[in-house]
Formats: sequence, C-alpha cells, structure tokens
Amino acid sequence: MPTAVIDFTEKRLEKLAPGELSLDLMRLPARRRLEMILQREDAEQVVAALAEQDFYFSVKEIGPEDALALLGMARLQQLNHMFDLEWWHKDQVHATKAVDWLDRLARANEDKLLEWLYHADFELLVTLFKKWLRVSVAPEDVEMVEFIDQMPRNTLDDQYFWEPLYPQYEDFFKQLLGVIFEVNYGFYRELMNHIIFSNDSEMEEEAYRFHLGRLEDLAIPDFYDALNIYQPLSSQEITSSKNIPDSIGPSGPSPAFALALASETTLFGRALRLITEPSMIGSLQLELASLANKVVVADQLAPDNPAALHAAVDKAAAYVNLGLHLAAGDSPEVAAEKLRELFLEHLFRLAQVPIAKLKRRLQHICEHGWIAKWPKKLNCLDQQWMEAAELLLEKTPKIIRPSSHQSPHREDLLRDINDLRHAEYIVETVAVLGKVYDSLAPKPDYLQSILWRRGQIRDLADVTIGSMLWTAAAHFIIQGEWAVEPIPVRAWSTLFPLVSGQTMRRVLGQWIERSFDGSDAGCIEAYLAHLLAAYQDEVGAFEGGNPPDAGLVKFFLFRE
Repeated sequence: MPTAVIDFTEKRLEKLAPGELSLDLMRLPARRRLEMILQREDAEQVVAALAEQDFYFSVKEIGPEDALALLGMARLQQLNHMFDLEWWHKDQVHATKAVDWLDRLARANEDKLLEWLYHADFELLVTLFKKWLRVSVAPEDVEMVEFIDQMPRNTLDDQYFWEPLYPQYEDFFKQLLGVIFEVNYGFYRELMNHIIFSNDSEMEEEAYRFHLGRLEDLAIPDFYDALNIYQPLSSQEITSSKNIPDSIGPSGPSPAFALALASETTLFGRALRLITEPSMIGSLQLELASLANKVVVADQLAPDNPAALHAAVDKAAAYVNLGLHLAAGDSPEVAAEKLRELFLEHLFRLAQVPIAKLKRRLQHICEHGWIAKWPKKLNCLDQQWMEAAELLLEKTPKIIRPSSHQSPHREDLLRDINDLRHAEYIVETVAVLGKVYDSLAPKPDYLQSILWRRGQIRDLADVTIGSMLWTAAAHFIIQGEWAVEPIPVRAWSTLFPLVSGQTMRRVLGQWIERSFDGSDAGCIEAYLAHLLAAYQDEVGAFEGGNPPDAGLVKFFLFRE
C-alpha cells in the first residue's frame, strides 16, 4: 500500500511545471530527487527553477561526483552560491577546493565552465590564479634565447610564462588557461597582468566583499547578525506585522529545502497543511530557510556538511514548533493563523527564552549552587540524571527521549510544551537535590581518603547522591543515625540481610517523609525510583546468608 502512494505522488510530480516542483522534489530522498529530475525532458528548466540553496543542498546530499549532471545544468547563480560556501574559509579563499570544483564543472559541461569564467568576479579569478600559479612576463627588447632557460616552462604566447604552485593540478591549469586564451586573448592578457602586478591582499579583500554581498542576498548573515536569533523576545514584543511581499526578499524561487525537511506530524507540520496560498507557502519557505541559515552561522556549523544543514533545519523547525505551542496552544487552526501573522524568527526566539532560562538556572546550580561544593561536580548525580543534566547544558539543550516501539532511546531537541515541562522537571529535581546534599553533609576529603580501593566506588568520581543515600540509610539501620559513613567491608555479610530491597524502599521513604514536604518529596522520590528498581534487581537474587561480593556492589560506599 505505501508503494502505491509514493507512485501516485511521483506521477503527480511528473505533470507539474518546473516552477511548481521544488517543495515536492526536496521532500524526496536525494537519489530519487536526481532520478526524477533527469527523467524529465525539461530537466534543465527544473534545475533552473531550484533556489540556489536547494540546488546546493541537493548536490551535497547526492555527492559532488554523482551530481555532475546537476552541475552541468546549473545556473550561474547556483554555481556562485555553491562556490561561495565551498571555497571560502572566513575571509580567505581555499585554492585547492576551488580547483576540485572547477575540475568537476569542466567534466560536467566545459561550456558551463567557460560561461562561469566570463561572469565570475574578476577579483576572485585573480585571487585564485595568484594562489595557483607563479607567473613571469618576458622582458622587452631581449632575445628569447637569452632568458628562456630562466623562465617558468609553460607559456601559450611566449610572453607570459607560468608554473603551477600545485603541480598535481598542472594539466587542469593548462586546460583552463587554454580555454581563456583561445576564446578571448585580451581577457587572458588582463588576467595575467593582474596576477603579476596586483596586490594580493587587496584582490582577496575585494573578492571577499563580493562574496559577503552574495550571501546576504540569500539571507545568509554574518556571525554577529545571526546571533540575534538568540536575543530574548517576550510574547508582548511580538506583533502581527508580517508583510508577505516584503518578506519574499530577492527575486527568484524561494528555497524549499528547510520546509521540506520539517516534520509533518508536529504542530508546525499540521498547521502548514492548512495553509494553501502559494504566496504564503513561498514566504514560509524563505523564512525557515533564512532561520536555518542563521542557526548554521550562529552555531558555527559547517555549511558544506549536509548533516550540519539537516541539524540546523531540525533545530529551526523544533524551536518554531515550540514557539507555536507557546503562542497557540495545541490547535493547528490557531497555529496556522499564527504562521500567517508572525515571523518564524519571532516564534524561534519566543521558544528560546524558556530554554535559555532553564539552562542558565542549571548552570548557576553547577557553578554557584550545591553541585559546585562537590569536587567532581555533575558526577555526583546518578547516571540517568547526570546524562540528562549534561544534555541540558549543551550549546543546544537536549533531552533524552525514551524508547518506544517506533524509535530507540535517543537524545533530542526540545520540540513542544511537553518537552519543555520535562526539562523544567529535570532542573527542578536537580535543584531539590541540593537539600538532600545539605542534609547528608558529606565530607569529600574524608571520603576520598577512606574509600575502599577495590570496590566499585573507589574514588570521588564514583560517588553519587544515590550511593550516599544508600550508605546513610544502611548506617541508620545499624546505628539509628543518617550519616555518609562508608561501611567496613568485613561488616557486609552481617549488614546484607538487613538491607533488602523492600527494607531500603521503606527506610528511604520514611526519611523523605520526615525531611521534605510536597513537591520536594515528589522530586526526590522520582529521582530514587529508578535506583530502587535497579537495587532490587541486583540484590533480589541473593539470599540473606549469601550476600553478593562487596567488590561488585555499586550502591554502597565501603572502606577497609
């Protein structure tokens, strides 16, 4: 049945005009996208109708060598965008990457290479050839035989002599210069003179200025402008001021790659299905692509890495979806109206506010709160909670999404209001654990000096809130006092019958009831639930007179 749906969809695509295909094409797997384009008689028109960013995204997903057919049909603007992202590292152009891409273009379509050469920024060409070649000019009024042995070995006109700075590309440089020489000798002379006489840094600086201008035209900002997406924005600051004609931006097709990757099952996806106006869809395509571009720049992701682009789109869509939840509840109809009224960047920033607030609160606990008192910092949290805290402290906070019949246990972004509440619960639990820590009043230096070196917990890095609580509870069972005092190994066989899973659950539960109120008690009980279950699994198979080896027990602190 699913195959029939896919065939029906592709049959529909075959009938669409090139300008109507982009969004549906970008939803296809990359290889199938290429097949769909190449099997059409108007393949070149279909490629031309792709936005520059969709073209680049497709080439990178397919793989440059396998996408030569696309390169051979590319518009100049598409090629320029691809080269802008592939060749430049900050304010310097990467000479060998440029050769590799121009070589691919020559193999794909030599006429396309020639077309690009005559429309490329002259400053960029000069900069590239300066990095590729050492050029000398024949001295005037001197017989050639007198200096020929001192000149570079390659020449086309016995006036300009050159040698490659990258010998492995010599044949390609000969081909490239030969094409320029044969088609327009005047252009060849001007290029050679600039290679010899122009200032290197001035040429590259001017080429970089044009490079930045092209990126800005495609809504790819510089680093500091991109950081604006992380500026706080409250719901009171958001106004219904979207103007679709103004938001369309530069002429040409709107990039569809970002919207095509957005999940259709989220509130954002369900709301999108209710929007049918082409102008609005085009606006949303451009907005989400622009937002993903800002994420790439602000998060310093690699724009030439398809996985990084996927991650940027995923983050942009996730935060827009959370912003919609905050602004529209869970109604797709209300969310669709919000999409018509509000800029996606505002929804992104609206979601960023509570996420950043949670992260700052957790950072404060780690740097100035109770976790800062423990020498090994987050290691004092038991594994499940330590992992959860570490994920929330990442540059882009994440949560652990439980496994289901559809997907395994995995890390994921905060995508909706339930994820936000889950993250709030994690941070609140970590905060409440400070009261547990203060109640236990552990002595790190003392514990480090006395821990049993052959046990599971032999260093402060192994000590957790859970092991402190289990040890304090055992001490209470023996002596009637809660204290984080390691258990003598020799007393383990006597203690074991007294610390069954049922007993520990009861003792810990009574302690929580005596020491904490309301929500605090609930947080601590939730923290201990997994540990109690794991403890029961570990000790349940042993009888009282047959304790497990103390060296294998990970719940108690031991000493000699």
